[in-house]
Order: sequence, then structure tokens, then C-alpha cells
Amino acid sequence: MVILGAFNVGFCIMLVPQFVVLSFDSGLAKIGLIMAAWTAGPLVGPWFSKYIDKWGTPKVWLSGLFLANACLAFAVQYSQSVLSLFVNMFIQGLIYAIGYSILNLLIVRRYEEKEWHGRTGMLIAAFIIGEVIGFGVAGRIEIPAAGFVGASIIMVLSSLLALVLVPDFNKSFIRTRSPEQRSQQVKKLLHSPFGIMALGWGLLCFAAQILFLPFPVLMREVFQIMPEHSSSVVSISGIIALSFYPIVGKLTERFGADNVLITSSAVKAMVFVVLAYCAFYYQPELMLIVLCMVFVNRCTWPFMMASSQIQAAQLSGECSKSMALTIFMAIAGIGNFLSGVINSMVTASLGMSYIPLVAAITASVGVVLLFGNKYRELRHDQHIDQPKHYP
Repeated sequence: MVILGAFNVGFCIMLVPQFVVLSFDSGLAKIGLIMAAWTAGPLVGPWFSKYIDKWGTPKVWLSGLFLANACLAFAVQYSQSVLSLFVNMFIQGLIYAIGYSILNLLIVRRYEEKEWHGRTGMLIAAFIIGEVIGFGVAGRIEIPAAGFVGASIIMVLSSLLALVLVPDFNKSFIRTRSPEQRSQQVKKLLHSPFGIMALGWGLLCFAAQILFLPFPVLMREVFQIMPEHSSSVVSISGIIALSFYPIVGKLTERFGADNVLITSSAVKAMVFVVLAYCAFYYQPELMLIVLCMVFVNRCTWPFMMASSQIQAAQLSGECSKSMALTIFMAIAGIGNFLSGVINSMVTASLGMSYIPLVAAITASVGVVLLFGNKYRELRHDQHIDQPKHYP
């Protein structure tokens, strides 16, 4: 079900930017704005989690969300204005964010903490399988409208499967809190190491999205790589990345989720630096290097996704795990949304070749924040463990 649901993500990333270029004047500068609407969902989507228990069960929610997404995916081809497409993509992004929040809450509210590592990895693996299939198929579709019809059919099938496969929450893991308690928890989380980690993660999401929201068009315009080739690299790297999932949980348990997150994020930042160099000094001989960087970037994602969510839950301390994940996804959503807006601004003023440079700078700042947070924790632990001498 998750595999089929994620299918539409690959289609959106590959087909919507091409549809914008073909359908609207100055399409290159409008791609970021349209895709920003799609990534704005996590800004508000996770906050709907508190209504899930009141308004239905997880299976009803997911089934309805998939069905609504099918209708919206089909309607994309009939968008006659930037505003109508913006609204359509915003609602699709909202649906995606709510659905992903429900799946995360199913892990937190149904299983013990010791099972989070493995089940989070399984969820992300299923998501990437669907996304990879979507990338591979969409890259070979010459007419975007045909792809939107296919995506809508897949989403209808996902809706039916959700009614059969999705379990309910374990009520013993659900605790109700007053609005005052929730407000205090938000302040406590944001002023703790969790807040610094979430900010660093938000910057990394910004960097990744500003570079890959216009992915097929960016590859074609800046690096002269056609969509069928770029999508093939993403699909192959995604399949290979799946082989990492059996070890992601073990790595986070052995070395700590924070160390896995910092290492994989540093690799991603290095990839963006190389892509920025290639964008400014591009020659046909650099095409292989660009494709290799796309490959490596994709392979870092399993480690970053799994370790970041696990660390967010771990750093929540005495606060609600679901509240921590909600804030965590909201901050990531802010980064994703701003990336689309800045993408359009940079493309319109400087050109699309400057996008990788912005991504490299932002990702580097995010890594510095993650590393600084880790160093702060080490200093704090050393201070606690330091023997005290009394006169």
C-alpha cells in the first residue's frame, strides 16, 4: 500500500516541472513556486494528527486521502492557470503530509520503542520503492497528461488496499494532554537539543528540495542530461539504496542515530558542493560525475531519513513522541516550502545554474548545526561525569 501510495511522489517530481515548462510562459521561474505548494503540506499536515482519533480510524483516513489524491492527480492536466495548479499541488502535498504523519504515528502508538528502528526503516524502504518505480516510469513518459492519468489509477488502488491492510492504534500508547500541556511541550522541545537538531534538519531539507524539486528540468537545462537518463540513475540508485535498509537500524543502534545522521548529512553536503562546481564549469566530460553525485545523494537518503526520525523521538525526552515528530515534520516542511520559493527567485534573478550553489551552502550550515549539537551534548556529558572534589 505504501509502495503504491509513494508512486505518485515520483510522478510529481518528474512530470509536474515538465508540465509547468510546457504550459506556462516563463515556466522555468515558476517551477519552484508550484513545487513549493506541494512541499507546503508538512507545514500544517502533521497538526491534523490530533484529530485522527476523533474523526475516524487510520484506515479510513488513509483510504480517503489516497482517493482524494487520485482525483487531484487526474485534474492536474486540466490546470489552466498557475493559481489553479498551485492550489492543486498544495492539497496534494497536504494529503501526503497527513498520510505520512499517520504512518509514523502507527509506529509510535502501536509498537514499543525498541521496535521503532526496524519499523521506521521498513516504512522508508516501502516509500522509496514506490518513489523509485514512479521515477523510472515517469522518466519515460513523453506526455505528462498520460502520466497523471496513470498516477490517479494507482492512487485509487492504494485507497482500496488501505481499507484492508491498515491496522488501528494501540490505545494504551495514546495519552491525552490539555492545550496548556501541549504548548509547554512545544516550548520545551524548541529550547532543547531537539530544537537545534530539527533546525539543522530543516536546512538540509531546504538544500535537498531546492536542488531536486525542478530535478528533470535542472538536469536538462544545466547539465544537458535528458529526463529518461536522469530518472534511470535515480531509479537504479534507489533500488541499491534499498539494500542499505537492513543495516540502517543496526547502525543507529550501534553508533547512535546522531552519528549516522551527521555522517550521511556531511556526505550529502559534499555532493552538493561538487554539483555546484559542475554547474559553473560544466563540460560534457563532467556528465558522468554529475550522474555519480545524483547516485550518491540518493544513497544517503535512507540513512538520513531513518536516523533523523529516530533521533527526533529520542531527543523528545519526557515530552510526547508524537508531538516531537509533529514539530520535526513541520520544521522540515518550512524548509521544503521556502526552498521552492527561493528556487523561483534565484532562477528568475540569477539563473538555474546557481541553484546547486545555494543548496551546497545551506546543507553545509545544516551539518554544522548537527555537529555543534553533538559537540554540545558531549561537553554536557563530560561535565556530568567529571568527578567532584570537596574540601
